[in-house]
Amino acid sequence: MILQWEQTEGYPTDGTVGADGVITMGAECIQYNTQSLAKYAFSLFYQALKFAEENQVPILLDYLCRIAQERIRLPVKAKAGDVFTIYNHYLNRYTACQITKVEPNGSAVCLPLDWSGPEPLGAHQLGGLKPLYKDFMYWPRCLRLCNVAAEVPSHYIYVGNRPSFCQESSDVYGPWDDGYEVYRQLQWQEIPEGQRRVFKSAIDSTETVQLAGTEVRVNTRRLHDKYVPFGHAEDLRSLPCLSALNLECWHPGLLEYLRTNPFLTELSFAVPGCQQLDLRGSHLSKLLIDLTDVEELWLNEEMEQLCFLNTEPERCRIHAKEEGARLMLQFRRSVRAHPELTGLHSLHGIEINEIDLQELSSDYPHLRELRLWGKPGNIRNFAAVEQFRELEEFSTYDLFGFTAQEIPGPERMPHLRWFWMTSLPEDAAKEAKKLYQKKRAEGFDLWITKPRKAEWLAQNLDNPFRGWDGAEHIPAAAARKAASQYRKTRSELLKLSQEPGQDVQEYALAAVAAYTQTFNKMRFIETEERDEISTALWGILDALPEGVFQKNALLEEFERLRNF
Repeated sequence: MILQWEQTEGYPTDGTVGADGVITMGAECIQYNTQSLAKYAFSLFYQALKFAEENQVPILLDYLCRIAQERIRLPVKAKAGDVFTIYNHYLNRYTACQITKVEPNGSAVCLPLDWSGPEPLGAHQLGGLKPLYKDFMYWPRCLRLCNVAAEVPSHYIYVGNRPSFCQESSDVYGPWDDGYEVYRQLQWQEIPEGQRRVFKSAIDSTETVQLAGTEVRVNTRRLHDKYVPFGHAEDLRSLPCLSALNLECWHPGLLEYLRTNPFLTELSFAVPGCQQLDLRGSHLSKLLIDLTDVEELWLNEEMEQLCFLNTEPERCRIHAKEEGARLMLQFRRSVRAHPELTGLHSLHGIEINEIDLQELSSDYPHLRELRLWGKPGNIRNFAAVEQFRELEEFSTYDLFGFTAQEIPGPERMPHLRWFWMTSLPEDAAKEAKKLYQKKRAEGFDLWITKPRKAEWLAQNLDNPFRGWDGAEHIPAAAARKAASQYRKTRSELLKLSQEPGQDVQEYALAAVAAYTQTFNKMRFIETEERDEISTALWGILDALPEGVFQKNALLEEFERLRNF
């Protein structure tokens, strides 16, 4: 009888058994009988034990767990009131969230819960849950509601359903809650209450202080020593809300200031000649650093993001907690192996011209997240992505040089659950969709957009607006107009710089005005598009020789005329 339990037990309670003994799954598949599950699990272990004794082999528990998981399926879509739990890598504990409502458009509202534990949340604990109210840093006390896809991600564990904590909608969109908000709130609560009160009271202050002869608002959040050239780091104590610092030169007392200020969480460090930097004991979570001269870098335990400002490979040795197991490293253009970071959790690459995934998989074998942005650029040995055996999230943007045959199937990427590719070879895009489309029903996050033909790449290498081509909210005619106006403005200003005359500045102002007016007529421009338009113009001006134009005046004209 025990052997039969593997066939007859462990199915959802809304499943039905036909006359032929075949069990048909119900539509929801989220309710299970505890006793039936126990019988099913016992049957698996009983069979494993018998086989192990007869053949004198060990029992592989992870294999048995995978068999059980195939039987116990998550709901395809979440319902209002559903509670889920997930392992939080920041806390090394489990956290939880609730879907409070499902909107008419099909999206769901996700709410983090004020709970964490060493084991997954159990159904018997649903009655004691509370919503998470966050008030860390600049946030007023509030619930953190976010619109998410109603499809349940495959790595979330369904706990049960209870009345929703609220019925509010949200204007925020993003991924399912992974417990990061709980982590940040707990960090905040570890700061002495008196210091927190001083920070909060300064947020709305209208007072100013004198710093290095410059009048600075007390509630300043970010400071750059290029514009406020302060001396000793102790001078920054007069800015209780300061949380981000940009440095281009060394300041006495800097390390002591970083170690004793729990609110300073972001540092941009481009100090020439600095060979060693020890940030242990600080409270930084993000470091942007030029490592050209740095030979050795020690990171603090709370560090989450390490972003290289240098574009050439460096020779720095980096010391990080657990060999980078909680760290995201971001490189620009080229990446160098850091054997001391063999446990690296996440790798981001931007402005890539070329990258070899075979080399990368050897350097960072334990990556769980890999995101790559081209300039555009090429990927060599794309098929080697399957060698990242623990990879959970993978994305590319504006990267080419690989074929459909190099896209590995789901069976070769056992942990992958988030797969986004934008602007890629047309045949590879079709193959990726074909291979992974069916996994969407299991909560797999698939987003393959903007397939490109070879001729498109040749035509758009010098087009900073190539990302507009194929964007859902941007008309094709507008994308073409943007590229055309960019090339026209660049050509006019380059020609003027080569044949400067008495009225060269006036002609340049007219060219910038025409550039700006073209985009003023477009009604879809939001923050991202505005930044791209500005960056494209800055790129044109940066390429022009010095001394011909008053470049600041050209930028001011752009700012004066733009209505987006």
